[in-house]
Amino acid sequence: MYRDMTQGTQNQAPKQQPESKQNVRVELDQLDANLTELKVRYEQYFVGTLPLPPDKQYAEVVAQIKRLRKAPFRNSEMKFRLKALEHRFNTLNTYWQRVLREREEGTYSRDLFKAALRERAMQEEAHATTAKGQAEKGLQNLFQSYRSAVEKQTGRKQDLDFELFRTSIVKRVKDLKEQHGNSAKVTFKVVVKEGKVSVQASAKRPESSS
Repeated sequence: MYRDMTQGTQNQAPKQQPESKQNVRVELDQLDANLTELKVRYEQYFVGTLPLPPDKQYAEVVAQIKRLRKAPFRNSEMKFRLKALEHRFNTLNTYWQRVLREREEGTYSRDLFKAALRERAMQEEAHATTAKGQAEKGLQNLFQSYRSAVEKQTGRKQDLDFELFRTSIVKRVKDLKEQHGNSAKVTFKVVVKEGKVSVQASAKRPESSS
């Protein structure tokens, strides 16, 4: 590792040996690897797989860049590489700081997306307990049973239209309630007869209390 060239007095300077070209190259390689690892850790933090931001690794990369700025470069190639790594760090750091700020303010899009998913799941769970939700679930199950029966009879997969199926069932419910009264309970079942699949409906009026 490089010494901080700001430390010490001019009288002590002759005692400090300049870093070799090879050591500087190794240090640049290490900075490149550390920056890549830091990027991965921030992404892991942003998606929730790390509980805390990688502050320690961040500080180490910043300190490493400061040391390399003062290293005795011997050619323009290594100077250019350091500038490229600094530019990469600054670009990533701008993004990291923006995301950290958005997370604190509650405006980070990825966090908002997760929150929206959780809210939607809660709404769907609550809806499933209502009469309408149970009716929709029953209709879905009826459709799946009907399609499975058709596929079994034909021996091939069927691309059936659920919306057409729903429209047909809703119309039959309406017709039966007009015949038997709005309080009638309408039920459906899938029937296979002589190789043909159909959905049979029945309506039953609730028993009147005496």
